[in-house]
Amino acid sequence: MKKTIYISLMIIATVFVVGGLSYAYFTAIATSDEQVTESGTLRLTYLTGQDITLENVFPSNEENAGIHQFAIENTGTLEAIYYLYLDDIILQKNKEVVQSENLKWKLYKADEGYAQREEIISGTFNEKVTTIELDTEIIIQPKEKQYYILKVWLQETGKEQNEDQGLEFGAKVEATTERKAISRRLVDVIKKEAVMDNIASTYVTSPTGIDFSQISSDTNGKGLYILHGTENDEYPIMYYRGAVVNNNVKFANFCWKIVRTTDTGGIKLIYNGAPDEQGQCTATESSTMIGNSAFNTNSSDNTHVGYMYGTAGSSSYSETHKNTNNSAIKVVIDEWYSQNMIEYTNELEDIVWCNDRSISSGSGIGIIETYYGAYNRLIANKMPTLECVNENDRFTVSEENGNGALTYPMALLSGDEVVYAGGVYGMKNTDYYLWNNQYWWAMTPDRFGRSVADEFLIYAEGYSGTNMVHLSYGVRPAISLKEGIKVIYGGDGTKENPYVVE
Repeated sequence: MKKTIYISLMIIATVFVVGGLSYAYFTAIATSDEQVTESGTLRLTYLTGQDITLENVFPSNEENAGIHQFAIENTGTLEAIYYLYLDDIILQKNKEVVQSENLKWKLYKADEGYAQREEIISGTFNEKVTTIELDTEIIIQPKEKQYYILKVWLQETGKEQNEDQGLEFGAKVEATTERKAISRRLVDVIKKEAVMDNIASTYVTSPTGIDFSQISSDTNGKGLYILHGTENDEYPIMYYRGAVVNNNVKFANFCWKIVRTTDTGGIKLIYNGAPDEQGQCTATESSTMIGNSAFNTNSSDNTHVGYMYGTAGSSSYSETHKNTNNSAIKVVIDEWYSQNMIEYTNELEDIVWCNDRSISSGSGIGIIETYYGAYNRLIANKMPTLECVNENDRFTVSEENGNGALTYPMALLSGDEVVYAGGVYGMKNTDYYLWNNQYWWAMTPDRFGRSVADEFLIYAEGYSGTNMVHLSYGVRPAISLKEGIKVIYGGDGTKENPYVVE
């Protein structure tokens, strides 16, 4: 079978299955004789033309790659700076845009005779993008020529490669003196570094993975992890843990830190202040919060552990924890959202925010001593979860996936999410990304005891703890970006160069 796509740089892959093994054959048909293109004072000359020829190539290694040789010449009289791109990328299967970990590319510098020199950059086509930046801010002197070799190949995996059947690929190399604003899906950008959390890895020494009874560290988690049990889901949950420095995002004119992805493909962020004059996310301590508030102004009844709550002195669990009244902290968050975030609502997903009022012991009624679910889970057993047991506690805007009690898609992190990030009840930790040397509230009830309602919060020393809901502590709201949200190419997630949402 042979198909033709008329584009500048074109490869067509047809895969035949023989004897249970997959063989991929590439057929290339030249569509352009153009050997030279101009971009301002730059001349791009193709030794091999604008087409890569890969004929009858099996999945293999780099030595059998298709080779594209080209040179950049400065035809002007002044020093120039240029950017090098692989542009107009088309990667599709059955006319649907796809991505491929197995289709690889690598760029080398070369000498005048196109002998291969040092590697510049390499990658795969594992993102659904139309442009890849190959090299940036390259200085070239007047009359100077700079030589390159670009290789593209289908990597042999040692297994059946049915996913590579019928791939169609095309692209072209472009040099320009103006940098392109390239968009990439944020989840595709971050997922490259994710590893499983239940095995040993670079920053996890235990063969069974992360120990959530201990704080994050260079031996117990630092980086991006895939939550075991979700790895085969359509949207595996990935979470940041420990002293990471590359999870900073600018969105809606504020700075945020990525906490985790969601089971609907979104990305949950926690507020982290406003950008400085240079556009960097350098806020610290109290400036990483929107203010201070009591969780609830009253703490004398079980009802007051609620993000929303019912009637004090009620004789039933349902009336005690009915979502009738706004908590003090919800009022603060809703007011801030209404003033700063309304125009960005369409970019946010309506996820579940869990105010877990499930019962460990007691009844949850009136002034009866009660321990809520997180007491056993996070204090006694130190086993976090992202599940939310009661529908009444699943705070959402729409009733389609929760209780429909929220006005806006913004709330607080759960105590469990803090544990995944690296905090542990009663253990000091000043070396993980959520630490800001301040006290601030989580959304998770602890207990009603000693005639007072307690909620989880993060202490200035970085540990997860609890305290009485009528006390005033910091407010760090969280949001979740919708699945497929894109960021402009160039950010690396550091506070000096955060990802910027398109």
